[in-house]
This record gives sequence, C-alpha cells and structure tokens, in this order.
Amino acid sequence: MSIVVAVQLAAVFSMASATPVPSNATATTSHGRNTTAPPPPFGANHTVGEGAGWFFDGNANASVANYSAWAANRTFYLGDYLIFSTNTDNTVVHTTNATVYKLCGDGGAAAAAGCSGGGWKTEEAFLTVMLTAEGANYFFSDAGGGEHCRKGMRFELAVARGHGLPPVPASYYEPLSAAPPAAGCSSSMVVALAAGVAIAAILVL
Repeated sequence: MSIVVAVQLAAVFSMASATPVPSNATATTSHGRNTTAPPPPFGANHTVGEGAGWFFDGNANASVANYSAWAANRTFYLGDYLIFSTNTDNTVVHTTNATVYKLCGDGGAAAAAGCSGGGWKTEEAFLTVMLTAEGANYFFSDAGGGEHCRKGMRFELAVARGHGLPPVPASYYEPLSAAPPAAGCSSSMVVALAAGVAIAAILVL
C-alpha cells in the first residue's frame, strides 16, 4: 500500500513541475516602470574617431575617419568628455555657431558675416574637452586654410542636459563676458590660446 501512495505522490509532483507558467506572470515586474535608461554619471569619455584618432591623410587628401558618422552614432550629455588623440599638425576648433562651422573657420568670411567671439581653438597633441554647452556643438580643424575641414575633418553633435554640469569648484572665476554676437550669429569661435602662452602670461604677471 505504501508503494502505491509513493507512486501517486511522485506523479502529482511531476505534473506540478511541468505546469507552464502563465505568460503574464513576469509582466507585473515591469508594470508601471519607466524603462528609459537614465543618463550616465558625469564624465563619460568619447574618443573622437576611436582608434583612428583626429588626423588628416595627406596622401588620400581626406580625413582618416568619418567623424560625422562617429558623432551621429553616440549620445552626448553635459559634463561628458571628448578626447582628441592627434598631433600639433592638426588643430581643434570648437564653436556653437553654425555659420562659422559651415565656413570651416574662414576668418574673412566669418567676419563678413558678423560672427566673432565665444569659442576657442587649440593645437595640442592630446586634448580632452568637457562638453559644457547644451544643444548644437561644432568641432573642426582649420588647418590647411580650412582644407582639412572641407575634406571631412569636422563633426557636429547635440549635447543633452542629462544631470547637468557638475558643481563649479570654489576657485573658479567666471571669464570676462564677450561682446554680444551680431544678429544671426550665436556664440562662435576665434580665440586662439595655447597652454604655453597661458602659462607664460601668468609668469609675466
């Protein structure tokens, strides 16, 4: 008799383990939740051009990478960093002015359009840039009289707010305000300041 009972109990347990789980059993775990991924913490790094770096191929007369495609495949937030791995033969110009970007930094054409002030230019072998301006940001090289830019050494990106910028250190001093840009021009570039010049100026003072 005990053998029969044991067989019956084994059959019951076998049926219970084989019972399928209702399809909506796990649906409640995500019900009502916001599945949109939050922005990452401050300081996400983006290496421009990945392994190709920020260079111009003189033999091919073109940039070594499609920088516009690189930027289009990424999401950028305030406080993120762009890393330019390059050399001093290449420049990095930043602007939030679409006209200056389209002109590839042609100083004469930019001046004729009434665009000046607000951005920066540098020539460094390795450069790390924090994204501090929300919205459209433009980067290009004006080397070769703007030819490098016209041949692909340029990209634009949209910077989202995310968590916003990290707190400003107590020792930070607000830079002098630039003159208001002309009509049709948001803040633009044309500030050329190398690190060595800045240090020299401090020593002189």
